[in-house]
Amino acid sequence: MLNIEKTLQSVRGLLDRLGKEGVEFTLVESKYSDCVADVRNPNNKVYVFLECSIRPNGTFVWLDYDRHKGVCDFDEFRMRIITLTADACLDKAKDKRKQWADLCDGTDTPMPDSLAAAVSDMEDKANRLKALLEPDDPPLLDKRDTAILKELKPYDVVKPAEESQRLRELGVLERRYYIDQVFDALTDKGEKALKFASHVERTV
Repeated sequence: MLNIEKTLQSVRGLLDRLGKEGVEFTLVESKYSDCVADVRNPNNKVYVFLECSIRPNGTFVWLDYDRHKGVCDFDEFRMRIITLTADACLDKAKDKRKQWADLCDGTDTPMPDSLAAAVSDMEDKANRLKALLEPDDPPLLDKRDTAILKELKPYDVVKPAEESQRLRELGVLERRYYIDQVFDALTDKGEKALKFASHVERTV
C-alpha cells in the first residue's frame, strides 16, 4: 500500500472516530492541484481549521483560526485535530456561560435546563475527545510556553515557581535532583511538544 493510501485510510478512521463523538469532519477531493484531499470542518459551528489539505507524500498543510499555519505528519495531525476540536467545544461552552452571565448582569441566576444541558453536553464532548489522545501526546504550546522551554538552561529552574508548577502539570517539565542541586528538565513529552511547535508559524 502506498504511503498516501495508508495516510488516507488513517484519516478516515480518525474522522470516523471523531464522528462518533458528534464532531463530523469530512474528507473531500482537494481544491488544490498539488494536494489530494481536504479536511472540512463539521457543520455544527465547531471551527478548527480554516484550511487543511493532504499532500501526495502524506503530509498535512493546515491553517487554523488563530492564523497559525504548519506542515506535519499524521501523528501530529491526529493530536492537533483532537486537541483543537476539544478546545473549540470548551470555548463554545464558555461563551454560552458568559452570554448567560452578561444577560443576567452578573447575578447568580441558574441557567435554564435546556441551556445548562447544552453547555454540559459540550463540556462532556470535550472531555471525551481529550480521552482519545495517546499518553505520550504533548500539549499544544503557545508562544510564551515555547519560549520558556527553549530558554531553559541545563540545571536551571523555571521561575516563578508557579510557572514551573504549571508546566510540570502539563507534563512537559519534570523536577530533578542531583546531589545538592534541584532543577527543571524537559520530559520526552516536552521534547515532542517543542518539535511540534517548531512546525508552526504565525501568518500575521
